[in-house]
Order: sequence, then structure tokens, then C-alpha cells
Amino acid sequence: LLHTALKARGSAPTSGARGDAMTREEARRILGVPEAASEDDIRDAWRRLMQKNHPDQGGSEYLAQRINQAKETLLGK
Repeated sequence: LLHTALKARGSAPTSGARGDAMTREEARRILGVPEAASEDDIRDAWRRLMQKNHPDQGGSEYLAQRINQAKETLLGK
């Protein structure tokens, strides 16, 4: 799902942080949450994805950055 959301946007992995603004729709697709998701739903989805994609667990730094950006976009932080 995460790869599908990133591919739909045309994002390609790059080194370093991206300055691109993320839409709320893209953030929901990345986290796999509905429009009416609560803050707890968003945090739970973020936590699940980070457990699988965190660089310390062999995951991609790029994907971890995008997952974090999605959470921040939806929670307004």
C-alpha cells in the first residue's frame, strides 16, 4: 500500500529530506487510514508501518521519512 501510494504520486527515493508538501489525501493513502480516522487510528497506523520500515530494522530511510511526514500532515504537527 505504501509503495502504491508513493508510485501514484510519482515519488522516487532520493537521499536526504524532501521539501515537498504532502497532501492530506496522499498522507491517508500512505498510512492506509480513512478520511474520518481518529488521532489514535493515525498513530496506530504510523506505529505499525514504522515497525516494519524503520531504518534500524533494515527498512528504508526514505520510506520512514515519508511515513513520518504523513503522520505529521494528518496530525497537523
